[in-house]
Amino acid sequence: MVALTAVATPGTPAAGTGARHARPAAGAGRRFLPEVQALRALAVALVVVYHVRPDLLPGGFIGVDVFFVISGFLITGHLLREVRSTGRVSLAAFWAARARRILPAGLVVLAAVALTCTLVLPASEWAQVQRQLWASVLYVENWALASDSVDYLAAENAATPVQHYWSLAVEEQFYVLWPLVLVGAVALARWLRRRSGQRAVGARGMPVGTVLLVLGALVGASFAANLVAVRAGDAAAYFATTTRLWELGAGGLLALVVRYTDRAAAVRAAAALAGVGAVIVGAFVLDGSTPYPGTAALVPVLGTAAVIVAGRTTGPLSLGPLADSRPVQWLGDVSYSVYLWHFPLVAYALAWSGRPPTALEAAGLVAATLVLAALSHRWVERPFRRRRASDRTTLVAAVVGMGVVAALVATVGLRAAAEQARWERAAEQVVVADGSGFGAEAAGGGAAPAFVGDVRAVVPAPTEVQDDAVTAFDEQECSARKDDPPQPRTCELGDPDGETTVALVGDSHARMLGSPVARLAEDRGWRVLTFLRDSCPFSTEMRTVPEGPECVAANEATLERLLELAPDAVVTVAYGASRFRDPGTGERPGVRGLADVWQRLEDAGTQVYAVKDAPQPDPYVVRCVASAVGSAPGRPVDAAGLDRCAAPREQAMAGRDLVDAAAERVPGVDVVDLTDRFCGRSTCPAVVGNVMVYRDTNHLTDTYARSLAPALAAAIPARP
Repeated sequence: MVALTAVATPGTPAAGTGARHARPAAGAGRRFLPEVQALRALAVALVVVYHVRPDLLPGGFIGVDVFFVISGFLITGHLLREVRSTGRVSLAAFWAARARRILPAGLVVLAAVALTCTLVLPASEWAQVQRQLWASVLYVENWALASDSVDYLAAENAATPVQHYWSLAVEEQFYVLWPLVLVGAVALARWLRRRSGQRAVGARGMPVGTVLLVLGALVGASFAANLVAVRAGDAAAYFATTTRLWELGAGGLLALVVRYTDRAAAVRAAAALAGVGAVIVGAFVLDGSTPYPGTAALVPVLGTAAVIVAGRTTGPLSLGPLADSRPVQWLGDVSYSVYLWHFPLVAYALAWSGRPPTALEAAGLVAATLVLAALSHRWVERPFRRRRASDRTTLVAAVVGMGVVAALVATVGLRAAAEQARWERAAEQVVVADGSGFGAEAAGGGAAPAFVGDVRAVVPAPTEVQDDAVTAFDEQECSARKDDPPQPRTCELGDPDGETTVALVGDSHARMLGSPVARLAEDRGWRVLTFLRDSCPFSTEMRTVPEGPECVAANEATLERLLELAPDAVVTVAYGASRFRDPGTGERPGVRGLADVWQRLEDAGTQVYAVKDAPQPDPYVVRCVASAVGSAPGRPVDAAGLDRCAAPREQAMAGRDLVDAAAERVPGVDVVDLTDRFCGRSTCPAVVGNVMVYRDTNHLTDTYARSLAPALAAAIPARP
């Protein structure tokens, strides 16, 4: 998980856990837990450092797991105390209390982002920000991100300032579900006792055994779902409530069984020390390549559980003095506000500078976060937390507050629509068609100018560039995903009775050529069949990615089908940055697998056209272009800014010669090199001939891909 997508959230305050309460001895009925407050401080520090400088703490995202366990423990403890004291749970009171503690500060930050995002972020990101603002207001952001994570192209979206609300959404959904399950478990236990003729539990009794069994079954089911999803390589597992609930539930189970004591002080101190050590070591050892949550999440979950079970510790191994220190307790107290404010600042700083922060800038971001958190805690969190409004009034106020923020979110969409309309009027000057001179037709001869003549409009509009994907066919219908069965998914283009059959084969980078290949099919009467699978270059060699084995199996099935069909030609492209496993033979990784499939096709009489992949742009290319061309068409284009969006040619083409190396082994293969239609002599620009080249970090806009049709036609004969 990259730095700006693996976002954590602190556990929101639970009843009776404020930092200013007295601190009773370990064996007493403890309502304030300084060790838990210290855990909050540690976890939010890990998360902030991870997002500001992920190079320093590659596994800092595990702070989310610490917060989940804490939240489950505190909330379940609150519910259990109510059952033991009253024999029931007031759901309205519980949810009203959660609303008072969570919504005010959360809605203030959402309102701030809605008011500022169009001033700071480029127009290309407004629609995505608005979508996630809506999801955050409704506390379903985790499901929005889960949906994006399994959408291959949406997974390339830049992180929004409210992306961190995903884990708040998980907690809110837990707060809705968990008390219902607990109430149901208690009712079930009492009914079973009555049915069996046993002495009924008193009105205020707590049938711990049955409740533990019911909650444990739910936790076990969630943990199993997590293991299955992670093992299958399901990217949505990171965000889904179903695969995260076990972490909050684990904290809830602790609340059922933990009994604080003054005994075994040395053992408890050692357990707390080991727990904190596990969390810290995990933050340094784990990273974005770790399949997560999976079993790896047990490290922070069990580490946090050890600290909670240890309770208040004393002695030479005790972390008590550190945990009790004023800075640590203060940070734990304001951790919710720190969490809420830090990520918008990080996202805005990245958008503004176009690069990760320096050490000094990182320190400034942390300082600004702490200042905003202190103000938010003092003037928003505490006043609402201390208000004694009725449950009904609280819930009505929550709905009104959400409505106000929703109105602000709607203005983001109105601004985006207005910008879109202005861009469309300006873009009428740019019509990409054969002979128009726009797009790739403007490049060649060592030059790749950004603009044609005096025309300064750019297409597609920054507000719609992320949606400018292939239009020749339905991506969902014609491209297999990594969790699909290995049998190829095929679509047909062009003339079904054409004398020439051409197959378009490969990953999403082969799909980028869908529109120009479809154009050739239309002009030449070809029958075109597509064999596309996301993230699977057409090779029999294993890649160093989780879906590597599935890709090999799918490519073998595709090759078998191609040999049966015997098309006249195969057009294939592979992502130039694909990582193949080192075969250990001294040869270059990736060469053997490409050459293998090409040779078998050539031996069967199929002509192979291996198209060299497009240049690799800067990771922030879309944001860079959107900023340089301005947020309104009337604003002068920042030519120097556009120049900064270009990538050095040598760097952009790194790895693309893999095709040449493989073709040397299969002399009959034709290598189609369109590099000069993207690059000048020294750089590969992000805008060529008034057209934005890239829609994300590595895929072409369909508008630019269509402009490649004449160059592709010149490289591939009408009768291969």
